Amino acid sequence: SAASDVYKRQPPAPAWTSLWNTDEEDLVCGLFAIQGQHSAPLDDWAEKAFTGEFSPKLLEQGMFTDKAGITNYLYIAYWFASDYKKWWQQSAANSWWASSLLDEGDVSVWREVFTMPHQRFETLHSSENAHGAARLSPSLEGPMLEHGYSGAARDRIPCSSSQEIKNDSSIWEHFQVNVEDKGNRIKLSPPKNMCVIRSGQDWTHCEEDEKEYYLTNVHTVLKKGMDYLSHNPVKTHCASMRFITKTDENWCSVEQTFGLGYGNDIYAFENWAKSHPTHIAIFDRFMGMVEKYNVDLKLKLWHEVTLIPEQDCEFEYINCHGQTGLLCYINI
Repeated sequence: SAASDVYKRQPPAPAWTSLWNTDEEDLVCGLFAIQGQHSAPLDDWAEKAFTGEFSPKLLEQGMFTDKAGITNYLYIAYWFASDYKKWWQQSAANSWWASSLLDEGDVSVWREVFTMPHQRFETLHSSENAHGAARLSPSLEGPMLEHGYSGAARDRIPCSSSQEIKNDSSIWEHFQVNVEDKGNRIKLSPPKNMCVIRSGQDWTHCEEDEKEYYLTNVHTVLKKGMDYLSHNPVKTHCASMRFITKTDENWCSVEQTFGLGYGNDIYAFENWAKSHPTHIAIFDRFMGMVEKYNVDLKLKLWHEVTLIPEQDCEFEYINCHGQTGLLCYINI
């Protein structure tokens, strides 16, 4: 297998992964977003909701333009699972989302919440700077050998060796039933083993020359790859891909981006990464950068991959257009 061969050679570039204590509680990731030109209604909710003892352990913000050409403002929040449950029970968190005023108004919002059991996710970083969920882990381990070959992410997910993680039916088939449709308010339960990838790029620390090289040579092909996945769901089995610019708390962009994708299962992303010209181009350009800057490389890349469990995942869309998130997979 690829895993047994891996010790015979060095990976193409060093990498680190998050280490968790064996008794560590599962994580929950919540995405909360508003569509349109104004973030204010969501900001007003967030200001009240994301405070207090059960507030997120980690909170980030980002913006992107969706497939319908509409701006989305997004909060990305991480909790330990028991804190999330207590948080969502509070009216400051849930009452705005449940209110009939939201149904009757013209505000378009969505939330996608999924659990990240430690047996079902992994992270990878090109440096010892943790990003995303890994910022909550006790430590990073590395440089490690188990990466840089096809299937490495799957091998790093503990449950992959003992459980079936392939989805034989498609997301389309799944959503012919697992939907609660009340017209302008739609709730979905995504299928078990749907793969969530958050794959980030951080050029904050790059010198001007490296920054320019990255934006000209790597960022452009990365965007092409994200666009390809976004626009070819049937061919790729990638149900959704958003390419998001990270922002500060005032929605001003910072020098970081990340792709946020949902695949039918992990093989959707694995097959694309293994053989598709758009991913090969990204990899080649990045390796060119590694060769050029070598030990001086300041660009930081990272990802986290989750195979979602059957329970404790809820996606809800209120007044959203039919191309939002996973909505295009149901017969509205």
